[in-house]
Amino acid sequence: MASEQVGPEKTGTDESAGGGRRVLMGASVAGKIAEYIRRESLVEGDPLPSEAVLADEYNVSQRVVRDALRALSQQGVIRTRQGKRAVVSSLRPVAVRGYFQHAVAGDSSAIHELLELRQAIETRAAGSAALHLTADELANLAAVLDEAEAEDLTTARRVELDLAFHRAIVRHSGNRFFDGILEVLTDTLTEERRRGKQLTEHAGGTHETSDREHRSILRALEARDSFLAEQAMRAHLERVRQTFRAM
Repeated sequence: MASEQVGPEKTGTDESAGGGRRVLMGASVAGKIAEYIRRESLVEGDPLPSEAVLADEYNVSQRVVRDALRALSQQGVIRTRQGKRAVVSSLRPVAVRGYFQHAVAGDSSAIHELLELRQAIETRAAGSAALHLTADELANLAAVLDEAEAEDLTTARRVELDLAFHRAIVRHSGNRFFDGILEVLTDTLTEERRRGKQLTEHAGGTHETSDREHRSILRALEARDSFLAEQAMRAHLERVRQTFRAM
């Protein structure tokens, strides 16, 4: 790791500095650590130098280094563990998780925008996944649907399986940004699915329509037909949107 300096505040007096100054120093060090990760082409799971080494490298205290690492962790750049060195994460956009949760919780109409986002991402992801899924991965998707169609399945478990089916398709689309967005939306999408399942059940309906649509998506994926996979996914998510519009 080549020697780098933080800037005018590198005098080592950060422990006695005001809170605002220390925050600025932490942000500066965070930027330098992020640049180091990019320059060294570090990947998920690779460890960073220890706090002591980083403090010496940037001529700041370990307290400032911890501020920097905390900021990078909140951004999803690294993962920190008590008593262990920080490691590079899979660079998920975790910082936006709270934004989506707050938006949906505070605005009843936001669920429709969320479903529109799902439709845009998952439709394209399904077409791409048709070209990337392996035989074993397709078999795993089929197993998920087999369990989802079982009788006497709890709503909570049905929601888990629904999410697992859709997440697997996006994960195997080959687009890490599709996957990253869906990952940070997991909590919000779980609530959306729970509400959708309850709407169906309260209306006296069954989940046969959803099960049938999922099977259509799977058949298109198994046929390696990108166009048909996109059509099937779009039709499924449009039907879900209509269900919520009727609320």
